[in-house]
Amino acid sequence: MTGNFAEACRGSGGTRGCRVLIVALAWALLAGCAVHGSVVVDPAPPVVVQPPPRGYHAPPSVPKGHLPPPGKCRVWFPDRAPGQQPPPGDCEELQYRVPHGAYLIRG
Repeated sequence: MTGNFAEACRGSGGTRGCRVLIVALAWALLAGCAVHGSVVVDPAPPVVVQPPPRGYHAPPSVPKGHLPPPGKCRVWFPDRAPGQQPPPGDCEELQYRVPHGAYLIRG
């Protein structure tokens, strides 16, 4: 193979011809690896809407003025008025003290 390449270089004009040949071969190899405008896009997965499980209640909507401050939490009872909710506290303590039917709201 080396002999064929050397002969091709000699026959194509010496070292300048060799450089041109090498550049042409490199270009041809790279062009063969290039993507020619085709993009493969996976289709989006189907959206499955299921009814909520039995006994599920949507999280309560907490008025903006009653949200706990950043880094704090608040136990929220959906059956109580916003002004009758317990005060915000430490999230690590409150996460273990959320009674059945109440929600832990993170600020």
